[in-house]
Amino acid sequence: MRAFLIIIMMSIISCGKETKSKTETLEGTEPIVSETKEQVSEEAQNAIGDIFNDQIAMDVDETIFVIDNGTNRATEDMSAGIMKMLAPQPYEIFKERMMSEPESQNGVTSLGLEETELEGKKVLVQKSMTIDQAGDKMIMMMHALPAGDKTIMISSYFMEKEESKYLPLIEKSVLTAKLKK
Repeated sequence: MRAFLIIIMMSIISCGKETKSKTETLEGTEPIVSETKEQVSEEAQNAIGDIFNDQIAMDVDETIFVIDNGTNRATEDMSAGIMKMLAPQPYEIFKERMMSEPESQNGVTSLGLEETELEGKKVLVQKSMTIDQAGDKMIMMMHALPAGDKTIMISSYFMEKEESKYLPLIEKSVLTAKLKK
């Protein structure tokens, strides 16, 4: 799960962020412009804060996902969970970037990425798989949907053998996701 969250956080942080370059000029012309570590760190903290700030309202089956950590919920044994995040770019840009990513990375194998409709809502769905420490197959899902100039992301995980139990609950939550007013 930790690797999954790190992959998601790094993907989101890299979305919509421009790389800033350092510019040097000859002495006596213009001042040198560069970023300090503190500025970069502050930007990264702000980006992470925006991603995990609880700006999304959605219904989650609290009888199944009983552990509540603010932006994420999990089953009592932590074998399944769901997390809501807000990507800082519009859906179309987010979708384009996701479609250009490599199929497999960091021990996670993509099982598919497609734009589909769930009960009339346009949703980008990525399904991936990894093997946990016990050797069991774990499925990771990412559902993304437009939210004005940002993108709502609902990420989830569950054991492959429990997909029929958890996926309908996750999709129900995705369908109710919206920005808080």
